[in-house]
Formats: sequence, structure tokens, C-alpha cells
Amino acid sequence: MFPAAASLAFGTVLSVRDAVFPAHPFSGLLAIARERAWPLQNLFPSLLEPGHSHITYLEARAGVLCAQQQGLADLGIWSGERKSLAQLGLISAGIGAHDTLLEALKFALEYQMVAGSMLDLQLQIDAHEASLCAYPLFDDRELEDFLAVDHLLTAFNVARQLCGPAFRLLRLELRVPQLRRLSLYEQSFAAPVKLGAARCRIVFPRDLLQHRLAQPDQARVLSVRQHCQDELSAAGVLGRRSLLHILVGLDCQLHSVADSAAALNISPRSLHRLLAREGSSYFQISENLRIVRAKHLLQSGEAIERIAEALGYSDTRSWRRAFKRATGSTPGAYRAGLIGLDA
Repeated sequence: MFPAAASLAFGTVLSVRDAVFPAHPFSGLLAIARERAWPLQNLFPSLLEPGHSHITYLEARAGVLCAQQQGLADLGIWSGERKSLAQLGLISAGIGAHDTLLEALKFALEYQMVAGSMLDLQLQIDAHEASLCAYPLFDDRELEDFLAVDHLLTAFNVARQLCGPAFRLLRLELRVPQLRRLSLYEQSFAAPVKLGAARCRIVFPRDLLQHRLAQPDQARVLSVRQHCQDELSAAGVLGRRSLLHILVGLDCQLHSVADSAAALNISPRSLHRLLAREGSSYFQISENLRIVRAKHLLQSGEAIERIAEALGYSDTRSWRRAFKRATGSTPGAYRAGLIGLDA
């Protein structure tokens, strides 16, 4: 059974080819480029042309890769540290006008596409902790970790600007298994870093969500909200989700291509063609989702054999190979590393 009915109507899918990203998320990279005399025309050429205020994910991706090729290590840190409220564009005026940090974060996340977020940032709250978690907007494992560090550090800077030193992190969690300069990340986020996590996120005490902001202004919130709605509508983003998000919502890792295509009212061939246009594949997305789920189950202490069964692998050996191929570590070694980190 699928979790919800779905369909793919024309124009409802947000594509990597849609020009919906403003210059805001690239301000950190552009600042670095100017400081180091990198050729700006090679980064985001469309943004330099008159009348071009938005670019596609594909052009943004090419620009980030070009910046990475300049040889500056830990680029996500250097880019993210240059951004805070002022670099979020239209939504910045509304964020600071809320009563509490919780309300400000909800507003920022609702309109994150206006700020040009290239990820889907989500607020998650449990009994004692809250976290801002980075989910991919498109299937792009090559850039996902860079984008997560950049966006999460920007979010940390924004929270610090709103709350001052009262805002503190409990930890930063990253998917990567190792970092050459771990201390740089600990210093930038002012928190310990946990590596090899299922998702990238910043974790902070739940009670900080009730921190009162200095300049609440409900009239300004309403005004900025309307402007944000107009901006999303003009950019053609309202009501649209990426194909990755649609398939994640279907729990595609638990279903065949034919079943997922039927749920979307298209043929398997059409689904494959749509995924190829986005630079992805059904197998790739399903495997990525299985690995994320596997990490959660390994953290919970579930037996290796039962995890393989829950993830839909034919046998434990197949799952071990898939996990090592994706993470560079066996399930047992990954779990042992988690125990070592928590000790």
C-alpha cells in the first residue's frame, strides 16, 4: 500500500531545469570569488546578465562545482559563514518580526524557496531537543554535503543574530565519515560534531524555541508574508514539488518501478524518462533512502539480519555490500563507530 494517492499533472513537478533560484544562496561563494579574484563569469553567468534574477539548479550546480575546483577546502564553511539575515532576501524582514524563535523558524522554512534554499530544511522537535535537518531537494549526492554545511551554518548565524549568545547548539551532525579539519567545523558551529549521521542537521535545546525576539511586529509579518506569496507565485513555485520529494512520499524504496508509476498515473517508461531528465534513477533514489533508513536502524540497535529484511534486501550479504558501497563501512563497523562516539 502507498502512503498517499499521488499523480503527476503537467507543470506540477519542480525540475532541476526550472529557473527558480535567486542570487541569495550564492552570495557567500560570490564574496569568496571577489576576494580571491576568481573569474565570476565562470560561476553563475546568467546572474551577470541584465534581467536575469533567477537561475536553474543545473546552472547553480555547475557554479558550485566550478568554485570547488578552485582548490579552497571546506568551501561550505567559508561560504556559510559569510551569510546571515541580510543574505536571505525578502524573507529577512519577516523573520525578525516574530514573537519567538519558533515562529521565526516556521516562517523562514515556509518561505525558504524565496531565499533560494537549494535544500529542504525541516524543523524537527522531540521531548528535549529540536533540530534543523537538511533534506535534498533534488537527487544530488555530489553536492548534498556542501549544501548542508553552507545552509546549516547560515541558519546558525541567523539564529545567533536573532537570539544573541543565548542560542547554542548541542551538536552538529554530518553524513560524511571523516573530516580533515574537524576543529574548523567545531569552531564555526561552536559545538561538537558527530560524523556518519543519517542526515545532516544542527541540534539545539528545545526550550530555545521559546526565546523572545527583540522587535516583534505582526503588521510587518503579514506584509512580508504576502510579498513572499507573490514571489513564489511569480517564480512558478507554488504547489510544486520535486520528483524526488514525490517518490520519497511514496516510500519508493519499498515498491517496484511499475507500482510507483501506477500510483502516479504514468507508465514505467515515462517515470524512467522523467528521472533521467533530472539526472537520477529509480534505483539510485531507492538505494539512498535504504541507506538513510539503515543508519537509523543501526542506531536503534536493531539486529543486522532484521534490518536487511526490513529494507527489502534478499539476504544479509546483499545488504552488507550495498551499505559498504554507499558509506565505505560495513554495518558492524558503522555501529561500532557510533558506540565509540557516544561513549
